[in-house]
Amino acid sequence: MPHAHEPADLVEVSLPGGRLAAAQLQLLADLAHEHAGGNLVLTTDGLGLRGNRAELTAQLTGHGFDLPGQHRRRLLASPLSGRRGGHVDVREILAEMHRRLPAPAPDRDLVVGIDDGSGDIAALAPEVGAAALPDRRWALLLDGTDTGVRLAPGDVVETLIAAAQRPHRAGVAATLAALGLEPSAPPVPRPPAPARPVGWFDQPDGAVTLGGGLPGAVLPARMAEFLAAVDRPLVVTPWSVVLLCDLDEWAAEQVVRVLAPMGLIFDADSPELN
Repeated sequence: MPHAHEPADLVEVSLPGGRLAAAQLQLLADLAHEHAGGNLVLTTDGLGLRGNRAELTAQLTGHGFDLPGQHRRRLLASPLSGRRGGHVDVREILAEMHRRLPAPAPDRDLVVGIDDGSGDIAALAPEVGAAALPDRRWALLLDGTDTGVRLAPGDVVETLIAAAQRPHRAGVAATLAALGLEPSAPPVPRPPAPARPVGWFDQPDGAVTLGGGLPGAVLPARMAEFLAAVDRPLVVTPWSVVLLCDLDEWAAEQVVRVLAPMGLIFDADSPELN
């Protein structure tokens, strides 16, 4: 921990699409207890710890976590994709983008968004992105807006990778020309931001996803340990909400019973989330 006169740095861990395993969360909770005052911080695309930067960096990299460099890429994806809503399951596209997307040029921070059609990620206006459409095609997004370009499913990853390597602030028209693409449909206006995913969500397979809101985007390490102990997939969202996925109903009820009194909010209308 830093001395009293030293500011606490925020050291972020990048989690593509916010996805993490229970074992990863347990490791982060342990590090938060030991080096970050017992708290984790939710960030746009992952989690962070506040403390001594050199110490935290050494601990996190030693445990295999991916830390952004001076300039970073952020991979955002619809957090409930494949479990509720949307037109397609974007998890395989997200995994392929994470494997293949190169680091951004030194003069930029890059945000790439993959929207399953629910409008949640498109509403965040990513610099480069794609949004699934009802007809199985995809809309190419640049600088937060629909370009009118429509992509076949097999072209999404290649196009996003190529668009992400354009010069910073190249402009939509110049980027499309460089990619050899032309609009083929009227652009769809940016959707309004949907409600944050807080509450109980029934999955088509009969399982349950729970969305818990965290005031101030702070996740106490003790709460993180309880979430990790459930041993189910987790998603950290850009809206200070943690999703605990693929639960049976009995387990979901126990999670609410234990974690709601600890401060995890499952009521989307709670004034504590405003």
